[in-house]
Amino acid sequence: MHTRSRHLALAAALLGAAACSVAPVPLTVAGDPALPRIEGAGGVLLHVRTAGAPGSPVVVVIHGGPGMDFRALLPLEALADEYQVVFYDQRGSGLSERVPDERLTLEAFHADLDAVVDRFGAGRKVHLVGHSWGAMLASGYTGRHPEKVERLVLAEPGMLTPETARDLMAATNGMQPRMSLAILWLGARTWLRSLAVSGPDADARDDWFAGTLSSTPFEGHPVAGYYCGRDLRRSRAETWRFGARAAPALFREARAADGTWNVDFVRGVERFEGEVLFLAGSCDEIIGEAMQRRHMVHFRRARLEVVEGAGHTMFGEKPEESVAAVRRHLSGGLASAR
Repeated sequence: MHTRSRHLALAAALLGAAACSVAPVPLTVAGDPALPRIEGAGGVLLHVRTAGAPGSPVVVVIHGGPGMDFRALLPLEALADEYQVVFYDQRGSGLSERVPDERLTLEAFHADLDAVVDRFGAGRKVHLVGHSWGAMLASGYTGRHPEKVERLVLAEPGMLTPETARDLMAATNGMQPRMSLAILWLGARTWLRSLAVSGPDADARDDWFAGTLSSTPFEGHPVAGYYCGRDLRRSRAETWRFGARAAPALFREARAADGTWNVDFVRGVERFEGEVLFLAGSCDEIIGEAMQRRHMVHFRRARLEVVEGAGHTMFGEKPEESVAAVRRHLSGGLASAR
């Protein structure tokens, strides 16, 4: 009888979890005509937001993930008193259009960034500010188009070379939690809750599930070391909407047939003559100061600032200090950009 009662209680808990209401998943630009957008490569619709006067020097902000969006980087709007600040959600992420997996390629992500640069730069050089995966993308783009970039800010890129990719994956168990009963239960509970997501499109349920699971603190979280005290609750990585398919598609592309990491986000950066600021959070044990010093050697003119008391999401954890560091870096090129 006691065993039967426990089984009934477990079944009731599971049904209760499935019945829990969840926050509605927002529409993308493909479904909401009120959202501001531009066309990226191949006509893909990208959710965009600008702050500051047109005609001012342009700062393009590139969010992390892959699969996140620019919401967590909105403290950079403070730069709008001197610059036109451009935020955009990458394809398959945030409120931008969802596309088939075969269109979620590194080449396409670079092409979208180029479309944003050309649209708002209008023939002028722009400043790029990239965070995490966005910093990797910004570095790769600068190597491809050094003539289009004035100054560059790379806030804790995770990997720029096969060597740093290997070390990052070793430190995070391949960005996967180690299996345990607690992890299995968390996954099952989150999946059951996701059954309450009924739209607004075919990707909504998976987006909600992946975003919720990746942001839930638990013992042994693969990126807990990014944050002060190894406490994921200190993260400030809020999103409009997570893009579940972006990271798996890009990770598949980045892995060679033998399982090794085939990434190169520094090819061509030696041609870039502008100054590069690397930002690191003092609490980040995985891709903080030590990792960024390894990345710096690939650039001709690079320096590092450490944001004290911050982890990986420094723009949300320490916004005033982080934005001030970016402003100091960009101001050196302000006269020539004007």
